[in-house]
Amino acid sequence: MSSDTSVGARRTGPGGAMPPSAAGQEARVAGPKVPAPAKPTRARRRPAVIALGLALVALGILASVYLTTTLGQTHKVLAVTSNVARGDMITPSDLAPVDLPTGPTLLDPVDASLLEEVVDQFATVDLPAGSLLTADSYAASLQPGEGRSIVGIALNPNQMPATSLAAGDQVRIIETPVSGGDAPVEDPFAIPAAIVTVKEATVGDQTVVDVDVARNQAAALAARAASGRVALVLDAAPAGGNAATDGSAPSTGGDAPTGAAGSGDAGAANGEAPTDGNG
Repeated sequence: MSSDTSVGARRTGPGGAMPPSAAGQEARVAGPKVPAPAKPTRARRRPAVIALGLALVALGILASVYLTTTLGQTHKVLAVTSNVARGDMITPSDLAPVDLPTGPTLLDPVDASLLEEVVDQFATVDLPAGSLLTADSYAASLQPGEGRSIVGIALNPNQMPATSLAAGDQVRIIETPVSGGDAPVEDPFAIPAAIVTVKEATVGDQTVVDVDVARNQAAALAARAASGRVALVLDAAPAGGNAATDGSAPSTGGDAPTGAAGSGDAGAANGEAPTDGNG
């Protein structure tokens, strides 16, 4: 009993307090001290990133508003409702207003408000039904190309085919002998041409046909057409849509035709009357 009491007295020390060495041993026996929880770090704010995000959001809203308003808006333009051949006069029944979305486009259609100005104009190109009318597809009058001339010919029904003629048809204007005269021994004088317009004459039953010919043949054709001794022959369209240069269709360079079309009479190119008795 006395020994235990003395040991306990040594551990507690005077006054019952535990010596420092004993306190350290008790702490080591109790285990490691649990660390205090770390304080949360505050996220660093970057004003530039926030401003960029707000700008992108605003841009997206503006794009959505623009697309919504643009796709919902249309304007009326003129569309072709029936086939119109080059050289034909455009009539009100050939056109109709259609709605076209507003916005950037490569097309340049004619506004529907110009309908009255377009009517009675001439088509400068073939206008297929369903196409949009553009400003360069019609004109007040048709102009011949470089090195070409347009000659008008008044023809009676017996001087032209009964088949309907249209702008672009390839034809030949043949000089005919005098009434009751003998047929020419050689091939008759002929000028290849392309029809520009076909109109009924206001007086009589004649048809006025405007034809496109080489410029150096215009005078010869006009002189013969004035005499009334001509006939119009409709030829087959050339393969590939290109005019031939062998006398069956007008050439593009303005030169006189070669072969039978120009060799039947002397002076065909300079407008002189033929010397075979038929002039």
